Amino acid sequence: MYTLFLDRDGVINKKLEGDYVKRWDDFVFIEGVIEALKFLRPYFKYIIIVTNQRGISRGVMTSRDLRKIHSKMLSELLLNGVKIDA
Repeated sequence: MYTLFLDRDGVINKKLEGDYVKRWDDFVFIEGVIEALKFLRPYFKYIIIVTNQRGISRGVMTSRDLRKIHSKMLSELLLNGVKIDA
């Protein structure tokens, strides 16, 4: 079995040009991504979402803010039948 690594911004959610997704209200799933992940899930042992969040080092958001966003993202995916491993 294989592992699928996916970037978050621009792959899972819409990237905000010139800004950062700083709170859940800023987060918008890209159309069709949940259905695509459902389709891909059986082909991969693990699905991992990776992200580089410069907004934390620049002080526009905190790691706590990021954890809240990711927690809600993972909950929403799970509610739609998509398990993310990490």
